Amino acid sequence: TDLTTRLKSVGSRCSSPRLVVRSVHTLPGLSQGRCLEQRPRMGDDHADQEDAFPSPMVAAARAPVADPPGLMISGSGWLRPEDAFFAFEDEEANADQAQRNAGMRDMLRQRRQGLEAQPEAAAPEEFMSVKAASGGTSSSSRPAMGGPWNADGGLAPPVASSEDRPPWFVHRPHLENTVLRLHEELLDFAEFMGHTKDELQARKRWVKTIAATCRSLWPDCQVKVFGSFSTGLSLPNGDVDVAVLDVAERPGQAMKMLADRLLSNGEISWLEIIESAKVPVCKLRQQVSGLRADVVFNQPDGIETSKFIKDRCKEYPQMKPLLIFFKYFLLQRGMHETYTGGMGSYLLCNVVLHFMQRHPSKKNPRHYAATSLGHLLFDFLKYYGADFQFDTKGICVTDGGYTFNKAERGWRGGNRRAGDGVRLCLESPLGQGFNDLGGPCFRMGVLKNLFSHALQCLSFLFVTRAGPDASLLCPMLLDPKHPVIAGRHSLMAAQPVALPGMQRSSSQLEAEGALDSDDAASEKEAGDDDG
Repeated sequence: TDLTTRLKSVGSRCSSPRLVVRSVHTLPGLSQGRCLEQRPRMGDDHADQEDAFPSPMVAAARAPVADPPGLMISGSGWLRPEDAFFAFEDEEANADQAQRNAGMRDMLRQRRQGLEAQPEAAAPEEFMSVKAASGGTSSSSRPAMGGPWNADGGLAPPVASSEDRPPWFVHRPHLENTVLRLHEELLDFAEFMGHTKDELQARKRWVKTIAATCRSLWPDCQVKVFGSFSTGLSLPNGDVDVAVLDVAERPGQAMKMLADRLLSNGEISWLEIIESAKVPVCKLRQQVSGLRADVVFNQPDGIETSKFIKDRCKEYPQMKPLLIFFKYFLLQRGMHETYTGGMGSYLLCNVVLHFMQRHPSKKNPRHYAATSLGHLLFDFLKYYGADFQFDTKGICVTDGGYTFNKAERGWRGGNRRAGDGVRLCLESPLGQGFNDLGGPCFRMGVLKNLFSHALQCLSFLFVTRAGPDASLLCPMLLDPKHPVIAGRHSLMAAQPVALPGMQRSSSQLEAEGALDSDDAASEKEAGDDDG
């Protein structure tokens, strides 16, 4: 019985399904325990043993089986002769597979030898490092340890020269913490990009000019300022958003009337009227200062959104420096315009607001006190560059902020021009019904890659522990040679007249007269000195 059990277990574990032991029995006086199919045929003198196998299956198993021609049965004693065909087939298949495996190994060996013969590529740290202060050589050519590694075996921090430092950079050698220095530099950048007193006065005069012209055409109209200038989030080259309310004419006709009057007065040097937009807009450029303005008619929505953003910035003071940084971050990459598939100012404000609402520091006062702008910038890039699930989640900033499942609302979201790429879904916090602010942003996949790349750059600076002589924002995140930064204090300049032969504005003539009088006085003083 034990021998029968063992033989059955061996047959059940055969690798080929054809090699199955169908009937196994023990024979009296048989010490080898062979299978019944392969035992010798018994003669008449063994009739007493015939009664031990009364089963018809056993009788069929005793029938002689002719061996195929040329077949030699070898191996274990329980293999049936007809199954030997399959054993030979398996051996041939194994031989073919072994030959193919040998060919693949030869191909891999040749490829490995070819890669070893190629010159070694430069490490990422070598071309990410900033030029050193001495001799303009890169940090990867330092004599210590050679390459971008310091004496401790870690990555060497980038070293920047005085020429590479941005104009807002402040040297702080007493701060050894890289995240705290990033916090201070973000504040310095926000202060550098803020409007000066002269720029504020120039914008206010530009708004007064537009308002006076509108009231001369429509005495009962109301002129309101909205957008980034009203919220304090405008860049130095930003335009002024003006809403003219209570105008009886249609927006297209009103824009043409306003443009004609400003041209006649010599107040503008360039204009563009876009009637086909979702919100018709008239784009103007002042001749005196070169400042731009976007004028809309009978559209109070912008005033409500500006009030909403101002209230949220009061609730989260960290939003303002982060928004100013990201506005310029998108500007220098051409991703700041909604009509080109980028992220507009209002959408960016809601994206940052959602991040602030979901940040863990909001729930823990101790964590909040220890969180700096450097932590928030890193966490923002990580949240939208790696963690957020754009394919399934949508964003809502009302009721404290939360995410919802797109499938449960039966809405996929996004813009058809985005294809099957990354789609941002953000529910408008104002108005009734569902209005997706992220739909026009059909290049959200590019923005996600930009955030991910910026995350890697910050990680590199944190790991290398960049010294206090290097800027943490330039040149990896921001370009200090961009015209908005390089010409920060010369952005306002007088523009040529819109058409040849047109008169200049009265303010322009007054400015030129003041300059001429100053030049005449200087020449007179110089003549008196020569005398």
